[in-house]
Amino acid sequence: MKFRSKILLVFTTCLWMLPNPSQATIGEMLYNEIVFLRGIELGAGGRGMALGGAYRGISDDLSALYWNPAGLASIRRIEVGLGISQALTQDEAQISTETVSNELSRTRLNEVGLAFPFPTYRGSLVFALGYHQVSNFDAFGTFTEETEGYSFTGDELESGRLGLWSLGMAIDVSPMISTGISLRYWTGYDDYSWNSYSQEDSQTWSSFDQSLDLDLSGFNAMIGVLARVSPWLRIGATLESPLKLSIDEDYAEIEEVSEGGVYEPNSFSASYEYKVSRSWRGGLGAAGMIGPIGLSADAVLNDWSQINFSGEPPYEELDRDQANREITRYLQPTIDLHFGVEFWVPASPVRLQAGYAWLPSPFEGDEVISDKNVITGGISTILDESLLVQASLSWADWERSIGGWGEDLQLTHLLLSLSYRF
Repeated sequence: MKFRSKILLVFTTCLWMLPNPSQATIGEMLYNEIVFLRGIELGAGGRGMALGGAYRGISDDLSALYWNPAGLASIRRIEVGLGISQALTQDEAQISTETVSNELSRTRLNEVGLAFPFPTYRGSLVFALGYHQVSNFDAFGTFTEETEGYSFTGDELESGRLGLWSLGMAIDVSPMISTGISLRYWTGYDDYSWNSYSQEDSQTWSSFDQSLDLDLSGFNAMIGVLARVSPWLRIGATLESPLKLSIDEDYAEIEEVSEGGVYEPNSFSASYEYKVSRSWRGGLGAAGMIGPIGLSADAVLNDWSQINFSGEPPYEELDRDQANREITRYLQPTIDLHFGVEFWVPASPVRLQAGYAWLPSPFEGDEVISDKNVITGGISTILDESLLVQASLSWADWERSIGGWGEDLQLTHLLLSLSYRF
């Protein structure tokens, strides 16, 4: 019901742009209510993000809680970490021939945590607790259209994030192999608002205000294995259990219409509680050293077609079984690819990183959102043999099409993290 209201308003001006409105509407409805499809998941930790997310074969710091908990076994000293991020989203929105560019900036706590290695007779036993923000839901678009006898302006603002608290442990089961597990509590929010005004003349106009406030929470777990195949090669593998997010949604809309001077106001508000789940997620990564140069690569399998609603979804048009069938029809499995390179500056504590990630669209034929491309870089150094300072920069771009409108989205994400080892 919520999304239909917005689409009906959009279609009064934009229906002619859509080659197949009914199909586009279903895809947009799924995108609107399935939080896993929105925003972008960059990952956790400064070094891991600087390497483009190619970190499952390394994972030797607190961010192993997210990438591969088996990597915690590589931590030999008590470690405390803290990270702050600055995210700048640029949104170029286009309807007809008009393009408007907006920017939205958000500063957030990105990570905080503690890793504690226990003394052992041989091998390693490490426990860790931490928080990592891994996804952003930020966008700010303005849509305008001016034709003879008609004007339209709409503002779309979305702000939110999804992070996880993790409790993990890892142990060396042999000189070559470590295993680990992390138990995760996911938490976040997504606040969305839409305001529009259209006018034909002083007696004929309409305005529409819509807001959605979502509170997100859920549990899952990850197990990981890390094999030190040789002094220069490490291989990591992870399996993440299904994540079921509980969503509390508050929705409100206000519509005002004047036709020939006859004024008609309408309003609606409601609260919804529902759950949406994503399936198992598996990852495989490798990392190697060639002199002062480190290379890493990861592949991650996401089966978006297995997303499903538990209980009735917040759709007027679809019940649970119908919504789950449409998910299977419109969404597809994907394999994310991540690549990283690191240069250890000789006779120096400085390391330079660069990376790239390709995140394919979960929609068949790139409907609604396109593939995401992420380019990353970073620099780190160790001060006084105990304090690791890491700066990482990620740049991502993708396209989104809602209701016949096109948006070019670009995210610039700066992360400054500190890790102190006692």
